[in-house]
Amino acid sequence: MLQNAYVRRGLLAALVLLSCLLIQHHASEVAAVLREGVAEAKLTLDFRTYMCGSANLAQPYDICQNGEFVSGFVYPPPSIIYFHALSQLPIDTAFLLHSLVAFACLAATAWMVVRMTPVSRGAAFGALAAALAIAPIGTSFAAGQVNVIVMTTAVAAIYLASHSRLAGAGLAVASGFWLKLYPGITPVLFLTRRKWPAIFATGAIVVLMAIASLLWSEPRLYLQYFIDLLPHAQGYTMPGVAYSLAGIAAHIEAGGGAPIIHFVAIPTAISIASKALLVIGVVAALTHQYWTQDKQPLDTLNILLVTALVSAPNAWGYHYALIFPVLFSVLARHLDKPGPALLPILGCWLALIVPGWTDPPALIADNPALNVLFRGRYALVAVYLAGTILTEAWRHRANRQTIKPLPLAAPHA
Repeated sequence: MLQNAYVRRGLLAALVLLSCLLIQHHASEVAAVLREGVAEAKLTLDFRTYMCGSANLAQPYDICQNGEFVSGFVYPPPSIIYFHALSQLPIDTAFLLHSLVAFACLAATAWMVVRMTPVSRGAAFGALAAALAIAPIGTSFAAGQVNVIVMTTAVAAIYLASHSRLAGAGLAVASGFWLKLYPGITPVLFLTRRKWPAIFATGAIVVLMAIASLLWSEPRLYLQYFIDLLPHAQGYTMPGVAYSLAGIAAHIEAGGGAPIIHFVAIPTAISIASKALLVIGVVAALTHQYWTQDKQPLDTLNILLVTALVSAPNAWGYHYALIFPVLFSVLARHLDKPGPALLPILGCWLALIVPGWTDPPALIADNPALNVLFRGRYALVAVYLAGTILTEAWRHRANRQTIKPLPLAAPHA
């Protein structure tokens, strides 16, 4: 049925229409924050913390905490200058300026992923609208988060490396790393012969940025961040709130009931499993790169993005803005050549348009197994999408190996 042209056009039109309504809702969320005032809105608590901590260049990690195990300013020392500059403005102005930066980054990311995904214009447009409509995108903007900017640095690194702009790729990785660490695993994709100079560029720029940041950050802040704050933060999660292996496992251990809205220590076994998952994800990405002969760099990156999200102990709903290129890539291909596999992909999209803080109906909430699945849906969707990417690459590789060239005909006498 999905092969029928009218059905395909109707499905695409419905998807775009619903996505446009959801994107409009994103805009209304941001407008609501501005009406309420950034200094008062509940969604902007983290943004206010960034402004509070970064205003003090000498002690950003020691102030603006709320008594939780993990609170206060939690970004690397070089990033402080960006937040500090914003903190010198009225907070509503700072929020608007930050939102404009994030919007420009989202537009750049959309342009790059479309360029790297060879599908029809209709499929690309439908997938782009759907990916922009997911709840983590709207929440990131309404909360003043940096996840869209972080995503852009990772996608830009792969895009630039694929176009032999290796210094630019290194700059993109270094910028993202010193903002929120996630892009730090991207250079494993530069291990191919053509891209390996990007590894040296990344390393050099990371060091140069760290040295330059000493103009506003004391050396002790690096020790405080990497030796005290970061290991400490990695040891805690929120069961039923964090969309990660640690969050889901801790939720199961707590009985699968209502989410626990405070940090709890992660058991050693779960912490080890999360680190093992990170290694497995990196190996899966490298395997995908090998199977596709590095001709699908965006999808290889997508596996890494999923890995970073699911293996992190504290991946909140708005962190899943990083899944934007993952959903776009998978959905675009299945809209371009629709089949039965499109239906579960659309199911994944439906799971992602529901905001992270949404409580399930009683039928689900009262059943621990269903409640765990619902509360962990973003992570489960991410793993499914990554599995789809890997499976498709394996099938294409198998098909290439089974197609043998025909023997040359014998010359006529």
